[in-house]
Amino acid sequence: MPPGPARTALLALVGALGVGAACRGSGHGRVSSFRRPPTPAGFTEQSGAGWRIAVPSTWSNEPQPLPEGVWVAVDPQAVDDYHTNVSVVRESFAGESYDYAKAAELSIHRDSRATVESARDEVVDGDPTFVVESRWAPIPPASVVYRSMQTDLASRGSGYVVTCSAAASAFERYRSTCDAILRSFAIER
Repeated sequence: MPPGPARTALLALVGALGVGAACRGSGHGRVSSFRRPPTPAGFTEQSGAGWRIAVPSTWSNEPQPLPEGVWVAVDPQAVDDYHTNVSVVRESFAGESYDYAKAAELSIHRDSRATVESARDEVVDGDPTFVVESRWAPIPPASVVYRSMQTDLASRGSGYVVTCSAAASAFERYRSTCDAILRSFAIER
């Protein structure tokens, strides 16, 4: 796993925990008409404690040890010495998905290595949330600038950050894959 994505997701969670508690009661309830999209061709479903996600069948799970609450799948083909990957990070959070996502977005804005390129309202697994796209400076000794697409959900006392990252030079090529991965994410209710 490249050094940035999981660490960034963990930092976003830490920032979200402090802000999210103050945002309770925002009124961004579940969308009752939501229907989960079908699993895309060539994708396989993976699951962890309280969640499931679809990733390309050619991607492999990152070997252990990873910190508790972190799951990673990696594309075996590197672009510019960077392996596109998706991470799911789970931590305690008491609040709604929208509040959690807003707090995570603010945390990314505060990170000096990150530039938020877009943040848009979305519905993932029936919850109003955000999809945030960012550009990240590498952490030395890494030298590859990468871009990420991230969404955040919360349920039953847990918050989940899903981040798909690719080398900046290859992000547009991976955009539809990252979008399909994020849209496939679902959590226990």
